[in-house]
Order: sequence, then C-alpha cells, then structure tokens
Amino acid sequence: MMMLSAGALGSSFAPRAGARASIRLRSANALRAFASGGDNARSALDESDVKGRFVRTPSLFRNKISKEEGERFPPARDRYHLYVSHACPWANRAAATMRLKKLQDVIGLSVVHPTWQKTCPGQDDHAGWIFKDPSDPPLTPLAGVGSIPCDGCIPDSVNGAKTIRELYELAAQNDLKAGRGDGNPGHKYSVPILWDKVEGTIVNNESEELLRMLNSEFTDFIEGDVPDVCPSGLVEEIEEVNSWVYDNINNGVYKCGFAKSQEAYDEAVEALYKHLDKAEEILSKQRFLCGEQLTEADIRLFMTLVRFDEVYVVYFKCNKKSIADYPNLRNYCRDLYQTPGIGESINMDHIKRHYYTSHPTLNSYAVVPTGPQVLKDLTAPHDRAAMSTTQMLNA
Repeated sequence: MMMLSAGALGSSFAPRAGARASIRLRSANALRAFASGGDNARSALDESDVKGRFVRTPSLFRNKISKEEGERFPPARDRYHLYVSHACPWANRAAATMRLKKLQDVIGLSVVHPTWQKTCPGQDDHAGWIFKDPSDPPLTPLAGVGSIPCDGCIPDSVNGAKTIRELYELAAQNDLKAGRGDGNPGHKYSVPILWDKVEGTIVNNESEELLRMLNSEFTDFIEGDVPDVCPSGLVEEIEEVNSWVYDNINNGVYKCGFAKSQEAYDEAVEALYKHLDKAEEILSKQRFLCGEQLTEADIRLFMTLVRFDEVYVVYFKCNKKSIADYPNLRNYCRDLYQTPGIGESINMDHIKRHYYTSHPTLNSYAVVPTGPQVLKDLTAPHDRAAMSTTQMLNA
C-alpha cells in the first residue's frame, strides 16, 4: 500500500482557510440545488409494520476503510471525518471507539445539536439532526416550547453543512457525478457518518461496521497502547453476543418506545427483560460479556444501559426494572464508564435533551426530567476487577 507522509496528507486533505470557505460556499449552493426526495424524508418514528412493530431501516452507505492494496478508501491521517450525535447510542459507540483507539488526531469530529429541527422548511416536514456552534443562541424544540442550549456542539468544519440531511444529499450528488449510484440520498438521515474528504462522500453510516474499521484499520497512526476490541480469537463469540444484544436490548428499547400497538409493545418488552436477565447472569460469572477482555460487544451494550434509567424507563416505557435493580449490570456500567475513552464520550445533557424534546408525539411539552443522576452513580467504586481474578482461579 502506498503510504503518504503526514505533511502530504495535511496539504491534500486540509484546505487552507480561504479554500475551505470557497468549498463551503460551493457545497451550500450545490446542496440547495440538489435537495430531492423531500416528500419521502423520514425519521425513526415512521418505521413500523402493519402490526405497529418498530422496524429499523438498514443503513445505506456500506463501503469500508481497508489497508488492503488498491482499496477505494485506504486508512490515512486527516482524510476522514466522523459526524456524530452525543445523544444517539449508535453514534456514541463510534465516538467512544475512536477515543479508545486514540484516533482524535487522525480523524476529525463534528457533533450535532441534541434536539431535532426542521431540515428543509418549506419543502417538507422532516425533522432531524442539525449543526450549531456552542456560541449560537438556544433552540426551541419542535413542540414549540422550551430552550435547548448549544453547549457541546461542534459544527461541520469540512463541508459547512447546516444539517446531516445536507451531507447525505451532497454525497449522493458527488457519487452520481463520479458515475456511482443513482443520486438518491435515501430517505433517512442518520448518524454516525464517516466522511471522505477526497471523494466528498459518505464512506459508511453503519455503526457496527465503523467500530470494526476504527478498531483495526488505523493502527499505523496510533501511538501508545490501545485495546483491541475485536480480537480474532473472539470474533465468533462477539458476533453471537451482538446478535441477541442488538435485537432485544439495543434495538429492543426502541421497539418498546416506538411501538404503535399494545401487542407490539408487549412482545418487545418481554424480549427486552428476558435478555437483560441473560446479561445479568453472564456478568455474575465474568467481568465482560465475552470473558475477561473488553470488546466491542461491551461498548454496544453499555451505550444502551447508560441511557436506560435516565431515558428508557420513562420515555420508552421500559419500567419493569431499572438497571439500578441489577447488581451486576450496575457495577458493569461503572466499570465501563470509568474506562478511559468511554466515560468521556458520554454527554448526558445531550442524551436527555434529545430524547425528551425531539418527538412531540411522545412528549408534547418537551419537559426534561431531573433524575436519577446516573453519571454520579457511575463514578462510584465497583467490584468488576475481582471478577477477572475469580475467572483465573476457576480456570
């Protein structure tokens, strides 16, 4: 694989300030001219089957970063940019993995505002992720009441986009110009997004695949010791755990919260707690889901658990038990939260402000509950390190 120096990459992928301004202006003009498919723009609230079950739409952009010779998207410093929401668990897992792998100086980062806003007023009613600067005035939620500050936001420094939707439309336009695709940006504008500055397109918007790429494809740029969250010897076990955690817990809380029938809700909540009980049992015997090593399976589960008592118990009607009622899950969350790179990726203000203010049909007045202060609890001592010792003694 041809390697470029950091200096060459900097000049190739990081335009000067004047050039960036020109690029943003051209991008903004192109985006306004290209806006399409508005009548079909949708959000997660629109994704349900005839029985009222929440059915998540698959991600659209599925390219990969690869070290292999001749690949379209090789790993490189300053070539890629990650767009996330601190509120979204799928995006949060990507941001946490980037921190765990110490890639903050290799891959750029932008963070959207937590509360959804109209993305193309006058064209359609779609509401979704938008960019703001921390110095911008607070936003009023879609419900028309409340005031949500812009703290913790990082605007788009690459394309100057105002919404995530614009990035999908720009990527589709640029792909079409390059002879790839049909110019359709899809109808769901989700995060995370890994953006390629060279082609001006989305490499991938599937968090599961982004975790693998962040873990394995940028190792040449990492300084110091970092964990391997998907070791080859554990791949089969990780994928088995991921399958039931995703369907029943990660996505399970959404199946509860976005259910549009009692039948759909009852089915989802039963599966959710059955598998929370399963996780509790596994963690009564070992420190992590796949043994004594932290893996991507733990990051994926944690991102749901850390939101559970603050949001899902109330907002998604997951009130049979809270995570505080599970002694092993609770200490496990403390363990992960106190792991360097993971805890720093959690912004509970963004999490709560997003969920409680972005869906007027679920919370008409955008009132954000005060408790139960989960992050304070997660800083308390835990007993998980002793589990590794117990495992070794019993081996």
